[in-house]
Amino acid sequence: MNSPSWKTFYNESNGLKKPAKANQLISKKDTTAIKQLLINVLDGFFAKNDIHIGLKTYINNELRNDYIEKMVANPPRVEDSLETWSQQIFGNQKFGIVLIGLEEYSNAFAEKLATIVSPLLEIAGLPLNGLSFLFFMGNYGFTPFGIHKEAVGEDGILFHLGPGNKQFYTWDDPKYNSIQHNSEVFHNITKMLPNSKSYNLEPGDAMFIPHYVYHIANTPKFSMSVVLDYINPPIDRFENELIKETAEENLQHSVEYTKPLKLNTPQSSLNNLIDIPSIQKKLEIALDRKILSLKSNGGIRRKSNKIKVSIPSTDTFSIKSKKIFQLYIDEKDLKTTLIFARGHRLIKKKHPKLPQLINQINEGNCISLTSIKQLMEPLWDLIEIYSFIQDLLSVDCIILCK
Repeated sequence: MNSPSWKTFYNESNGLKKPAKANQLISKKDTTAIKQLLINVLDGFFAKNDIHIGLKTYINNELRNDYIEKMVANPPRVEDSLETWSQQIFGNQKFGIVLIGLEEYSNAFAEKLATIVSPLLEIAGLPLNGLSFLFFMGNYGFTPFGIHKEAVGEDGILFHLGPGNKQFYTWDDPKYNSIQHNSEVFHNITKMLPNSKSYNLEPGDAMFIPHYVYHIANTPKFSMSVVLDYINPPIDRFENELIKETAEENLQHSVEYTKPLKLNTPQSSLNNLIDIPSIQKKLEIALDRKILSLKSNGGIRRKSNKIKVSIPSTDTFSIKSKKIFQLYIDEKDLKTTLIFARGHRLIKKKHPKLPQLINQINEGNCISLTSIKQLMEPLWDLIEIYSFIQDLLSVDCIILCK
C-alpha cells in the first residue's frame, strides 16, 4: 500500500466525485489479514446482546434472518476460513451476509483499516461524520436489494477480498443521479444492465461509488468485500447534530440568568434573549472536540471498545503508542485537560508538562515509566501517573513495550 496508488485512485475518481476502479490497491498480505480479522469481527458481533441489529442474511435473494441463531451457535473459529465456515452454515445454498459497523466489534480490525486508509485521509481529507465499514460475503449473485444508491453524503469504497471475482455495474447518468435518495430501487436488472458501465474486480481491487450513483454488483462465486463509508453529512443534518452535541457538552460561559418576559413584549424584541456570540463559541468548541475525537481514532466514527489490560507490577515497564492513533488535547478548562484517545475523552488534572508527554507518546517510541515519572512528578503523584497509563491501555491506543 502506498500513497501514489491512492493519489491515482483519487484523481481518477475526480476527487471522489465519479465512479472509479483501482487495480490492486490492497496488497495480498493486507487482503489475507483483513479476511482473518473478519472472523474477529463476527465473533465480536455474535457476542453482543441484540444480534438482530446490523446483520442481514439472504438465501436465494430472500431475507432469512432465521439463520442468525445457527451462526451464533456455531461461530467461526480462527483456524477455519470463512468459506469453510459458510459451507457449514449454509451448505450449497446461494447465500449472502451483510454486516454493518464492523469497527464496533473489533479494535484490531479498526486499527488495520485505519492504517490502510490513512493515505486517503491525507489526500481527500477527513469526512465530518467519519469513517465506517461494512462487509458482504457469499455467492449470492446480484446484490439482493437491487440497483440502489446510498444515503446523501455516504460515498463508498469497496475493497474486494476474493477469492472469486466480482462484477460491478454503475449508472452514472443525470436522469438517475437526480432521483431523490431512498425513493426508488430498481429490480429490473437484466433490462437495465446494457445501459450500465461494467467493472471486473479481482482480489485486491477497489471501487469508488459516489452516493448519488446507482449501482449493483454480481458475486456468482463465494467471495468477500469490505466497504468503507466515507460520510460527509448534509449541512442541515450536520448543524442539527452539532447543536445537539453542544447541549451535551454542558458548556457554560455566563453566570447570568434569563429575566422574565413581559407578556406584551413585541416579537421583534425576542432576539435580545439570545446571546449569539455565546452560542457561536459553544458551537465552535463542540466542532473542535468532534474533530479531535475523529482524528484520535484514525477518522473512524465509532470509538474503540475498552479492554482489560493490567499494568505490570514492576516499575521497569515502558509504553509505546499505536502510531496510527494519535493523542490530542484540549486545554480550555483552567483545572483539567481533556485528552482524546481513540475517540474517547479522558479528563486529567492540569500539568504544564502534559503536552510534552503527549508529543513523546505520539512519536511512537518506547517511553519508560521512569522517564514519565521524572517528567510529571511531583505535580502528578504515582497514582495519577498510573491512572493516565491505565486509561490509555484501556482504550487500546498504546501497548506495553516488549
